[in-house]
Amino acid sequence: MSCCLLEFGRVQELRQVREFLFPKHKKAGPEEEKTQTENELTWDDSDWGSWENPDGKEDGAQAEEEEQQQQSAPWLQDCVLSLSPCSDLLVIAQEHKATFLSAKWRTAESGQEEMALTVTWSGTLSIDEGECISSVICIPLASQKRSSTGRPDWTCIVVGFSSGYVRFYTESGVLLLAQLLHEDPVQRLKCRTYEIPRHPGVTEQHEELSILYPAALVTIDGFSLFQSLRACRNQVARAAAAGSDVIQPPPLAYKKWGLQDMDTITDHSSIGITTLSVFDQMKNASILGGYHASVKGSPPAMSQYITVGGGPYTGFYYAIEGSSQPLLSHVALAVASKLTSALFNAASGWLGWKSKNEEESVQKQKPKVEPATALPVRFGLPDSRRHGESICLSPCNTMAGVTDDFGRVTLLDVARGIAIRMWKGYRDAQLGWVQVSEAPGEREIATSPSMPRRHAQFLVIYAPRRGILEVWGTQHGPRVGAFTVGKHCRLLYSGHRLMGVNSVTSQGWQIHTQQVCLFDPVNGALRAITIPFHLALSDKKSERAKDMHLLRRLTTLLRTREVEPALLESEAQSVLLDIKHPAIKKQALESLLSNKNAPVSCLTHVTRALLASLKEQDPEAVDESLLQFCSSQLKLLQLYADVQLLHTPDTSPTEPEHPSFSGIEEDLARVGPILQRYTEMNSRPSVSFAQDSSGPLPVRTFLSQLEWVNGELRVIKQPDSDWTQLGKTAPC
Repeated sequence: MSCCLLEFGRVQELRQVREFLFPKHKKAGPEEEKTQTENELTWDDSDWGSWENPDGKEDGAQAEEEEQQQQSAPWLQDCVLSLSPCSDLLVIAQEHKATFLSAKWRTAESGQEEMALTVTWSGTLSIDEGECISSVICIPLASQKRSSTGRPDWTCIVVGFSSGYVRFYTESGVLLLAQLLHEDPVQRLKCRTYEIPRHPGVTEQHEELSILYPAALVTIDGFSLFQSLRACRNQVARAAAAGSDVIQPPPLAYKKWGLQDMDTITDHSSIGITTLSVFDQMKNASILGGYHASVKGSPPAMSQYITVGGGPYTGFYYAIEGSSQPLLSHVALAVASKLTSALFNAASGWLGWKSKNEEESVQKQKPKVEPATALPVRFGLPDSRRHGESICLSPCNTMAGVTDDFGRVTLLDVARGIAIRMWKGYRDAQLGWVQVSEAPGEREIATSPSMPRRHAQFLVIYAPRRGILEVWGTQHGPRVGAFTVGKHCRLLYSGHRLMGVNSVTSQGWQIHTQQVCLFDPVNGALRAITIPFHLALSDKKSERAKDMHLLRRLTTLLRTREVEPALLESEAQSVLLDIKHPAIKKQALESLLSNKNAPVSCLTHVTRALLASLKEQDPEAVDESLLQFCSSQLKLLQLYADVQLLHTPDTSPTEPEHPSFSGIEEDLARVGPILQRYTEMNSRPSVSFAQDSSGPLPVRTFLSQLEWVNGELRVIKQPDSDWTQLGKTAPC
């Protein structure tokens, strides 16, 4: 069992989305005709797909359609994409325009239900002149209703602009609130949601939204943001329904850090609150304060941030909790401000209250921007020539993948702040993580079954220039999967789940979210990566885990009621021959022999094949107990077949084999009616049960009551055994 790439949905109306975001024809005056013509020529000449097929020998409408799809594929690389963790909302934005696509279920041509993402809203999001969309993130908000726990109530679209504004929208494009927290362009938006701690010593992390600027980092408290968004959405609903009074939502609590000692910053990751060990605390105090440095009684709690860029290549920041008080930003409702401005402008136009200078001053007025608290870099990975492009944090916040302009992918140990692995030849790579939990039945034969379930993490690397998607085991694991995909795909990794969840409300929740999704713009397919847990193990543990997966595969097949005997025989034989460990092989054979639906011929053929494969191996490497078990079970199966053959009446006319049986037909014809008359005269009414019927004895009952030991056939003596059917089966 290996990892696979499964399609779970499709994006519809991609042509309309491309035409909306990249219009070919614009209404322009005479002065813009030259520029428009150049843009059209540039658009037509950027046919990357046709370069891959320069001959152009394909004919027919299908070939033309495929060529058009290949031509339309590169346009997605210039857009900003964001997929909701629940895979029910996709946002595609470019410059000042955006399109929202929501999930709908439809019936495919094959008759099966499939998910399709269709356009639900398209429009312009930019408000200020000259601003463009620089980052987008979709955050599903958990429902507060008891009947729908674990499901998102609605999804908030957070958009960052080049003007510094961060605006929050609903799925229908309604602006909820807008905040100007810094006057530089927004570079990245990332969210961290609540995760249940797997171990007692793990610090519980709080939810937050982090906003990266070129030299500043703003973190908004998740609880404050959740309450504000709910209040704004409720106010929008009331205003749309009946126009009720304006309710001021609670203010946003945020922290603003001025990141120092780095030349350029392109991406970041918020690790959360960490607490150093006593040894690390003494080490840091000795390095910073020297030999006579004083050490506090308990290590302080710190918020850790990692940035990538240049000078140094990677920077590690630590903000001690309590060193900076959270700032409060009063939220101005967008709906209320729009209504107020609309009424004021109308009255001003009618009565002539407002002059042109006053109007310009109102437009130029901006909210107050709080100064940032300086935060120096603690340490970093210096590399003067290398420039980091992106960073992707693992689900358990222990590792991070970093891409750079040299085509390298570096794996960082977050706690120790060191690089532990590097891959070469992945220019313009896109990263994602997949966390897999151990199945409950995988540790039944382990040495410590009482331990909590283990988790494995896999790094997913998409190399667009090679058109390949790879899955690697961490930290030093091998490549466990590789898929050939298109060169214009996008790897969508959210890194968060539902917002509004805590340790109390998450009890008993079964939240299903897609961790990594591959979007192919050529056909609009959305594919998820499925990875089995045993691929994270190594050496003997990997073989044992693989055998356990094969055993569960056989068990699932045996539970199927309607299965063809030929298919059952081939699958069971393949599984038994692939299993390596003798104990698991014996367990699989016992499961097959105890199945009530397996025919005798299937059991005989599979056992004979397994016995033959064991005899072909080295005698010293073969498990002797397994060999004896297969041999004894095969003899019992042959005995059962012979006994059933004796009880089967043979109606075909045959010639007597011995001359002494020449007159037996006449004797049987004479004695037969007498025995039949005797049976009718001495028969009495009685009650019979289904298990006491004269049907054939099931083979699993036969095998469970007999054993073959040292060339002797013995009956297994058990206190609750009923040998009635076995006695009736024995030939007289």
